[in-house]
Amino acid sequence: MNNQTKYKINLKYTAICNIAVLLTFFFHEGAHFIMGEILGYDMWMNLNSANIANGGNYSNEWENQLVSAAGPLFTIAQAILFFIIINKSTKLNWYPFLFVTALMRSFAAVISATIMANDEARVSEWLGIGKMTLPIIVSVFLIGLLIKTSRKQKISWKFNLITFLLISINIIALVYINQYYL
Repeated sequence: MNNQTKYKINLKYTAICNIAVLLTFFFHEGAHFIMGEILGYDMWMNLNSANIANGGNYSNEWENQLVSAAGPLFTIAQAILFFIIINKSTKLNWYPFLFVTALMRSFAAVISATIMANDEARVSEWLGIGKMTLPIIVSVFLIGLLIKTSRKQKISWKFNLITFLLISINIIALVYINQYYL
């Protein structure tokens, strides 16, 4: 069976892409939220942000950095978990859960370079290693897992392109809805 018949974009796969984006963002922000709560702060979150409630500030900069690092660390753990699952089971229904991690953190790196520092960029600056060092390392690592999986599973460039488009549209929609409606 070739990958043209093995891997199909259909309504089920499209729904899985939608769910993967929603859950990845939810758990990424949830990791920020939980770390803040563990540190004793009253936190709030939505689908694209987590902060101290009522606009408060962290007592120490290292606490701010722990909260900033929690989201990307969870997202990296998610990527590793789904990399293992996909490559042991060869079930491509899990592929969007890996794909979204690479796309999400790469988009965040681009935003960090052009608009404002996101999670990895804030931590990278705080560590004194340059704003873009961690965003690049994380993005390259996650894209590497994606490429390795794609090659091992013999996923066509067309399947990857359509997955990229589905997940990109979902990320844009989630960020837009979160910004203007939540």
